[in-house]
Amino acid sequence: MRRGRGQAMDPLQVSMTGVRMGERFLQIGCADRALLAGLAAKVGLSGNAAVAALHNGQAELAKTIGAKVGALIDVSNIEEGRQWPFESSAFDLVVVDDTDDSFRSVARLNDILQHALGSLRAGGRIEVVTPVKSAHAQLDYPRLLSDAGFKPVRILAEPGRLRFVEGLRAHG
Repeated sequence: MRRGRGQAMDPLQVSMTGVRMGERFLQIGCADRALLAGLAAKVGLSGNAAVAALHNGQAELAKTIGAKVGALIDVSNIEEGRQWPFESSAFDLVVVDDTDDSFRSVARLNDILQHALGSLRAGGRIEVVTPVKSAHAQLDYPRLLSDAGFKPVRILAEPGRLRFVEGLRAHG
């Protein structure tokens, strides 16, 4: 997206993640096209973009987005029963895309957050993007992230319809 004739601006949800060129990021879930397109484009060829799709539809969407923006995105399906496909400490940033309110099982989400924690490098961060008015009020992301081992955890902002929750993986 462009403002006037100046520099291209990132969509809000990309800016809120703080992703930088050259970083290695993993997105869990794929509902917000602008989020994945912006993150994959932002890390560029010097970084690494990966998606953990919750089902085949999300996997296909992620591949389509990668092709459209000209980004190489490593797409893996993490449907229940499948083994976690990512190595330990492989990413600088994990983004959980719950913009479509698709995480309904707290037990499944806890499992995913544990895997995400292990996939982050020490000092890495997780960012959850979720609707402010969720149909699944039982998902208290600050508490869930804290319980999974992320410290500290905070709500960054709630601009408009989205909430951004951040957690860090402790050093050491």
